[in-house]
Amino acid sequence: MQPAQDLAALKTAFFSPDDKVATAASDKLGALGGDEVVAFLISVLESENAGLRNSAALALRDIGDNRALEPLFRAIQKPENANNRGTLVYALEELDCSQKLTELFDILFYARYEAKMSAAAILDEQIFEFSAEDLHEIQRKWDDLQQHPEKCPDFEACKDDIQNFVEGFVSYLS
Repeated sequence: MQPAQDLAALKTAFFSPDDKVATAASDKLGALGGDEVVAFLISVLESENAGLRNSAALALRDIGDNRALEPLFRAIQKPENANNRGTLVYALEELDCSQKLTELFDILFYARYEAKMSAAAILDEQIFEFSAEDLHEIQRKWDDLQQHPEKCPDFEACKDDIQNFVEGFVSYLS
């Protein structure tokens, strides 16, 4: 087969109802990379099917192309994806999130446990650019969550870790 035919076959196999076939196609697409593959996988992030979105996110993570950053954040922020954000956030770990401090804190504050843990890993490992206003906003949201813990899934289990992240970043205001 010609390379274009190979790519077309992988795209078709990506949607296979056979999990082994679909996973193998996703893995191959992630290893292949390139403009057409990245564009294809980004388009799949719009799918209503959480499994397809997750497969696309994992392949995008493997590729590590920062063009996926904004589409991943859009998928994460969709209310209909609220119960299936963990893998989408995990995919961000291999991308440059240096301009996304407040968005990552929103995930840490408002998402479920799995997504919180990936956001925490990013906050712990990457270097960020931020303003004093960003830090004030983070502090305001954290103060509100402490008054209204019901807004923060798994609040009690994560409270101390979140507090440490908030303090670590807000300390730059001093």
